[in-house]
Amino acid sequence: FHLESPAGLIFPKVSRPDPLRCHHTSLFEAYRRHVLQAFNLLDVAPPPIPSVTLSLRHRSKEKNVGRVMGNEDEVVSVLKKGNLLDLQVVDTAKMSYSEQLKLIRNTNVLIGIHGAGLMFIMFAADEAVLVEIHPSYRQDRHFRHAARMTGKIYMPIRSTRRETCVGSSDTVTVPIEEFERTVDGAVRIARSFDDGLSECGLVCPPAILALDGRLDRYYKSHERKSTPINTRFPC
Repeated sequence: FHLESPAGLIFPKVSRPDPLRCHHTSLFEAYRRHVLQAFNLLDVAPPPIPSVTLSLRHRSKEKNVGRVMGNEDEVVSVLKKGNLLDLQVVDTAKMSYSEQLKLIRNTNVLIGIHGAGLMFIMFAADEAVLVEIHPSYRQDRHFRHAARMTGKIYMPIRSTRRETCVGSSDTVTVPIEEFERTVDGAVRIARSFDDGLSECGLVCPPAILALDGRLDRYYKSHERKSTPINTRFPC
């Protein structure tokens, strides 16, 4: 899914006179519903546990894309620390449109470097977070608007290291400590979606996870089920 000019859809056409003050448009919502309905994805149950999708961009012989993640392994390593969550690391250029749409509809934390693929946030789970990684040189806001106009939470990160280049394609280094803090916050929010009871972030203490009995069937073999913390009033 690629819009040649995401800004053309977000602003100024559907958000006049001031896009920064626009929180909802009937045109935007109608487009979202039309696409989801066409693919039979309008009424989809929310993910029972945080569903985190990292969208990557890779150079190929066919397309010398820009904003490629220079420390991809470090970023993935941070995400793999998480417990009791579903993690998908994908290059959407290798997926069909319908595959992308189904994946994103079941995603409630979407992460990626600034690029048109982040426009998919409009099709994410009804409660969702977009973590957008900005290169040092870009100050675009159209994905922030897309998130806001579909009721999603927006969390930005900015790289401060100057990009390196391969021809006209740049490589972006993600600031790992800031990335981990931001993702921890995004997952913390996602755990509270749909009346979730787990008030914790990326690496969640088992005793807190155990407060929500609905999660029991989602534990993987290597994840330890614990006794819940004591929630009785102490006095």
